[in-house]
Amino acid sequence: MAILMKHEKLAVRRLDDFEGNLTFLDLHTDLDVLLVATSREIYAVERSGTSSEIVKILVDSVGISPKKNNLANKIQFPWPVRIVEAAAGHDFLIFRDTTGNLFSMGTGTRGELGVGLIRRVDEPVHIEQLVGIRIKKVACGGWHTVALTEGGDAYTWGWNRYGQLGKDKGSTEVYPVLIDPEEEKFGEENILDVACTEHNTQIVIKTGHAPFVLGTNPTPPINEFHLD
Repeated sequence: MAILMKHEKLAVRRLDDFEGNLTFLDLHTDLDVLLVATSREIYAVERSGTSSEIVKILVDSVGISPKKNNLANKIQFPWPVRIVEAAAGHDFLIFRDTTGNLFSMGTGTRGELGVGLIRRVDEPVHIEQLVGIRIKKVACGGWHTVALTEGGDAYTWGWNRYGQLGKDKGSTEVYPVLIDPEEEKFGEENILDVACTEHNTQIVIKTGHAPFVLGTNPTPPINEFHLD
C-alpha cells in the first residue's frame, strides 16, 4: 500500500505488516509523480516535461526500497515519453503516453504484456501492434488488459479463461485483438468507456446505461468509470 502525500512524501506499508507500520520515504523531487501497484510491487512514475522514468518503491520479496540516491531502482522507457496513465494487473503494468502509445512490463506468461508470449521483462517495452492507433484509456484485470481508442474501438489481450477478452478469442491472446461490436451485440455505436475486474471486461456504450460485461466476476471493479 502506498499513499502519496504533500511535500513529496510517500507513505508505504506492506500488506503483510499486520501492525500497520508505515515507512515514510522522501521522493526528493519536484516532479509530477504517478503511483501504480501490482499485487507484489509498487512503482512511482516521475514525470518532467516530455520525459518520464519509473522508480521501484516496493518489491514483495525484498521489501521497501529507500528512494534516496538509489539509481538501481530507476527504470527508463525506450525513448523520452511523458506518461499520462498507468494501470496494473497482478504482476504486470501498462503505461500510456501523451501520444496514445502503450508500453508494458512485468510477467507475460498469459500474454498480458501484449507483445507475445514472454516470461518477464523488467523494463517497459512498446506494444508495437497498436502503432498508429491512438489509445485514450487503458484498464487491467488480473491477467488481461483492455485499451480504448479515440475512435471508440476497444482492444483486449491476455488471459481469456472466463471470456473476458470477448467472443471468438483464443484462451490466451498475446497481442491486442479488436472487440467486434456485432459479435458482442453492442450495436454500431462507439464505445465510450472501459473498465476491468479480476476476470471480466466492462464496456460502456451510452452514458448512464449499464455496461456490457465480457466474462464473469462478482468482485467490484478494479478500474472505476470516469466519463467526461
